[in-house]
Amino acid sequence: GIVRVPVMHESVSLMYGGAVDATPLVSWRAGGLYVTAVKLTNRSDQPQTLDPRNLRGSWLTATFQHNRLLVAGSDADTTAVYLISARPFEASR
Repeated sequence: GIVRVPVMHESVSLMYGGAVDATPLVSWRAGGLYVTAVKLTNRSDQPQTLDPRNLRGSWLTATFQHNRLLVAGSDADTTAVYLISARPFEASR
């Protein structure tokens, strides 16, 4: 099995640059790996292209639901990133 693990639902500094807010939503563990879904929201007046190299932390891999965020307040200013790590989210960031 896959087991849900607790994760804090508070904004974290996950991306370099400071223009994107990150809030963990849910996390699971299976075997020795963790998967965490994190909501990303653009808070700037400039579109943001998302690049996994701009993520802070120790991640085995990351995938964005969408790789571009439009300006803050638009319908497309939010997406999710799915992070895979060998440790819980708080220990990996």
